Amino acid sequence: MPIKKFTLTHKDDIHTLLNFIANKLTISKNKAKLLLDRRLVFVNKKRIWIASYKIQKGDIVEIVTKETKLLKIQQDDILFKEDHYLIVSKPPAILTNGPESVENSMREYFNNNHIQAVHRLDKDTSGVVIFATNKDAFERMKTLFKKKLIKKFYRVIVSGILSKQTFTIDKPINTQKAVTHVRLLKKGRDTSYLEVNTETGRTHQIRIHLASIGHPVIGETEYNRKPIENQLLRQIRRQMLHAYQISFTHPYTQKTVSVTADIPDDFNQCLKLFGLV
Repeated sequence: MPIKKFTLTHKDDIHTLLNFIANKLTISKNKAKLLLDRRLVFVNKKRIWIASYKIQKGDIVEIVTKETKLLKIQQDDILFKEDHYLIVSKPPAILTNGPESVENSMREYFNNNHIQAVHRLDKDTSGVVIFATNKDAFERMKTLFKKKLIKKFYRVIVSGILSKQTFTIDKPINTQKAVTHVRLLKKGRDTSYLEVNTETGRTHQIRIHLASIGHPVIGETEYNRKPIENQLLRQIRRQMLHAYQISFTHPYTQKTVSVTADIPDDFNQCLKLFGLV
């Protein structure tokens, strides 16, 4: 993806990042703010999204300019369908629920306003999500989550080379217990490909835990504040985190349900880019 690169010189009298971007790209401040909001701007290799951020002479500003189209749910994204539950492979760049979300798309697709997401993935995380088709099904599945009877496995690409094949991160998040199990799948060019499963379901748990050990998820926008030296890493548009598989005992039939979501195209491209396939 193309990156536009600018340096603040002594001739430039625009010192806020927002104004600098608007001026250099010849775009409105609203569009410049959108680039900042989407975490597409780097100053001296650090991701910056504060519009009022003061830049100084010699600062290097890089802007990822190619946009990703918003993806819609397709029939092939529906991995499991029966009377009580739907399991969907959520594409990146779309919300699980709320306006313009997978949940709304499913309600329209099946003409059922009772469809409700039982759990959520971050907007830029792809993979399996369970939807209930009615209130009773929703409550039963929520109970399984509360009792930790749902098994979830994620695939993730992180910065750096991990030395251990398997290990556990046991660090509280906001004073709450949080446990993440990690297995190394493959080492690449200053990157590692991992399979991760969690005992607890804290918000952003995987991203926070991996960043805490010095191996942030590639494309991470919130928990990696260090300079990103590798220009290829600065071009990654979203965190490379994919909810790969989910398994549970069906609350009505008592049969085991296990569903796997294929690795999406952008994730596969990233694997190839860093020699992880």
